[in-house]
Amino acid sequence: MMRYLPSSTVATIFIVLQVINSSSGFTPPSADIRYLQRIPTTLASKSNDKLLLDVVDINDEPCIVGDNVVDACTISSDTSTTTISKDISLQGTQTKLSAAINLGKCICGAGSFALPHVFLNEGVIGGTLAMMACGFLAMTTMQSINNSRFLAIESSNGEQTRNPPTSYVELTQMALGENASKVVFSLTLAASLGVCSTYIVFVGQILASLSADAESNNIIHQLAPMLDENTWEIITAVTVLPLSLIRNYGVFKFTSALGVTAVLGGIIVTLAYGVLVDPGGGIVGALSMESQLKMWPDSFSDAFGGSFGTIAYLFCVNFLTFPIINSMSDSRKDYNGAVSLAVGIIWTVNIIFAIVCLGFYGDETQDLVLQNLDNGPYLSALKILLCVDLLFTFPVVFSSGRQILENALLKVQQKGEDGDDISLILSRTAITSGAVATCYGLTKIGGFGVVANLVGGVAQGTLAFIIPPAIAVALSRRTSGEFEADEIPQWLIGSFGVAVVSSVTYFTLAESFT
Repeated sequence: MMRYLPSSTVATIFIVLQVINSSSGFTPPSADIRYLQRIPTTLASKSNDKLLLDVVDINDEPCIVGDNVVDACTISSDTSTTTISKDISLQGTQTKLSAAINLGKCICGAGSFALPHVFLNEGVIGGTLAMMACGFLAMTTMQSINNSRFLAIESSNGEQTRNPPTSYVELTQMALGENASKVVFSLTLAASLGVCSTYIVFVGQILASLSADAESNNIIHQLAPMLDENTWEIITAVTVLPLSLIRNYGVFKFTSALGVTAVLGGIIVTLAYGVLVDPGGGIVGALSMESQLKMWPDSFSDAFGGSFGTIAYLFCVNFLTFPIINSMSDSRKDYNGAVSLAVGIIWTVNIIFAIVCLGFYGDETQDLVLQNLDNGPYLSALKILLCVDLLFTFPVVFSSGRQILENALLKVQQKGEDGDDISLILSRTAITSGAVATCYGLTKIGGFGVVANLVGGVAQGTLAFIIPPAIAVALSRRTSGEFEADEIPQWLIGSFGVAVVSSVTYFTLAESFT
């Protein structure tokens, strides 16, 4: 007989989440933050040879200044065309607290539900140490990137010669040169498409488990019974394709509240289900089971190759932080503190969640812990809500990768004849279709944990653990011209990054081929 979480408990949880969400001032990093650095391509005026930007209409197709996509924007007015470079100074308004909240939202997501399985592989103590190391190093390198932004523009006497770089690509070019910036450009593309592929896997696994559950008779089973995971992944890819063609990102603003409710609701409901329903026995009972679980990983491959990348997938959001930095009113003073606050809180919440869930389900812990829950009406609704959230988050995360591809493959085209517009639309559609197909192809590597491990350990790991130390060392050498003791921590972080990236790449590919 199926046991369900009491409806009153679920209702109470979601009411609390809505109150928290509406009162916290959450703003979507994919919309409001990024639009602080976006300029509409059709709205501008000139006065005394100085460009005046009075209004930013987020419903216009935006051109991103200082993001990981383009170097400059062409702005058209009624009488002339002006190019705005990324040197333009756009003052942000975010405080330390709001920046910390949005950083936390970048970190905490679908990857949280894979952490209990990571702890199953790495052991309770091993997983705790791995999360501690990854969280601390990700925090350190995000702060290092911000510090390097200002070092890159300081002259020999300490004076700033220009505005700080506003994108990861630009900072890398200033510190390491053109070739290194192209590597960062490519890794940003890989991270964007890789993260999107994990969304397809997540939705496929959850909907497949609902579809196969005849006992609960949930709505997914009623509408599409017994569809396998691959079929759901194909359906998901087909669904997100037209959404990814939308170039008005303002329509996705509602996903901020939806995402906060879905993720936090998923964590709280999962814990409540374990405490009250299956296995029951409360938090004390779950923690008492920890002594019966392994404390350390069985092998090096389990410690690094098999699961550490999933932790990096969660914490290593270095490639997403520049829009947040650019939106702050005083990033030099407040950003580092915002990173410490966000990482500290998210680390604490996720490590408690992972350990308690592992105590609930032990060796039966699934790749996504949501699959350990039954599919009663309320729990199935929560799972569907998470899937819907990811469907609408996909085009926002996908947009960076899509625009990188468009700028690399398409020549800059001015609007002209109808034929040119049709040709451009068809070209963009082809690029988007190919990129979505690539995301689907990556899902064939394995389940959510395997794909997240590869994406987090390789693309995100390189952008978090290798590139920032290299930038810091290069900028330090400009000043001193020789090796200094202050470089030692940077070399250690870089060496750790090389070990993580190489081991994750080797063990994940070896597992996928065997």
